[in-house]
This record gives sequence, structure tokens and C-alpha cells, in this order.
Amino acid sequence: MIGPSWREPAWFARPAHRLPFLAALKAAGAAPRPIRPPRVYRGGFALRCTIIPAGLDRRTVTIVFGCGSPEVPRVFVDGPTDSPHRYDDGSLCMWYPYDPPERQWQRRDGPVVLLGHIASHLIREAWWRRTGEWVGDEAPHRALDRQETL
Repeated sequence: MIGPSWREPAWFARPAHRLPFLAALKAAGAAPRPIRPPRVYRGGFALRCTIIPAGLDRRTVTIVFGCGSPEVPRVFVDGPTDSPHRYDDGSLCMWYPYDPPERQWQRRDGPVVLLGHIASHLIREAWWRRTGEWVGDEAPHRALDRQETL
């Protein structure tokens, strides 16, 4: 009988990787705190922190890394949700899933760069709500299969 093949544990399974990620967010003033991931991301890693994007109110951000795709964060933010760049679950669509790696956030970029992507996205959303214009690159949207984005 052949068992399931062994897979390298997700990066966040090791405190030596998870703790520096949290420390960098703390040093940036984001006040991160680990939370239990939503049920759909069971076994993953999730945290909640706060940011104040330029010109906007303080926002509570939830960043979730799932086991199925541990390098790709799902980002949820409180506040207004009407946006042409949100997935059906309310998470931010900050980059096109099929873009090359250099056009997306990579873990090696660090968590502070991820916060920059989040803040920029929230500023674009606010501008879109005021003017109807999306500032920056856009990719055609279609209903992506849930498996493609996890």
C-alpha cells in the first residue's frame, strides 16, 4: 500500500518563520495578533492588525494564509466593501492570480511590503467610490474558480 506523498510543511508551521513575520509587522506599528483562521482555511495561519492608509480612517486587516496555497495571502478588511476588485468572499483582489511573480507580493518581500499593497488597494477603492475611476492596472475580471485563488 502506497501512502500519501510527503509534503514540506507550510512556512508558517515553523515558529522560526512565523515570529519574524509578526515582529516585522509590530515594528511597522501594525500591532499584529495571531487569530484562529476561518474554518475554510483550517490549519492555516491568520493574523489581525491595523493600518491607517493615507487619507483614510484606521482599518482592521485580517491576513490569512491557507494550507492549500500557503504563499498566497487572503486579505480581508473592515469598512466599505463595494469595489470592483474584491472576490466573492470579500477578500481584496490586489493582483491578477496569473500575473508573473514580480507583479505579485512574494513572501520574500516581507510583511511590510504586503501592508503597502493593502494600503494602496484601499486608497484605490476609496478613489473609485468617489469618482468611479480605478487608478492603476486592472485585469479583466471573471468568476474565478475557488480552487484557482486558494
